[in-house]
Amino acid sequence: MGMETVVMPASDLDFSLVDYFSRGEFPGDVLNHVESDLVLGLSEYRKRLGKQVQPSSVVAGWYRQGGRKGSRHYAIERLSDAGDVFPQCDIRDALLVAMGCDWWGGIGVYLDTNGNDGTPQPMLHLDGREERVVWMRYKGRYIYPLRSESEREEFWKRLSEVSDG
Repeated sequence: MGMETVVMPASDLDFSLVDYFSRGEFPGDVLNHVESDLVLGLSEYRKRLGKQVQPSSVVAGWYRQGGRKGSRHYAIERLSDAGDVFPQCDIRDALLVAMGCDWWGGIGVYLDTNGNDGTPQPMLHLDGREERVVWMRYKGRYIYPLRSESEREEFWKRLSEVSDG
């Protein structure tokens, strides 16, 4: 039998030990509903990326108490291990660095979102699922590059169309 990990809400974190985020960057009561490892992982991600990473100002970008129970954002019987962020750099660089972080299982690139200022801006969904799954949302459609050759081609095509941030 292996060691059990203790899952703690991010609200219990000592933010003086979190180098790249402060409590005030997270909206509403989000920190009560997300895993502390999510915030710690985001801090390490921001360090590796070397650019600003803005947490989504939308509470549902962190946790939901309705909708699909399979969502990593769903937080009724468990804490959410998913967060939506706006890297302040070329989304392709942000994606590549995220893929190099072994603690992110789910990595979604959203090309049809608005940033915290209300203007169109690419977003990353990052979560702690066990298996690696990468996807893109483009004009409301989900594209999974490992599902088929045509989806892989479209994934690269849509990424190539993004102007650098």
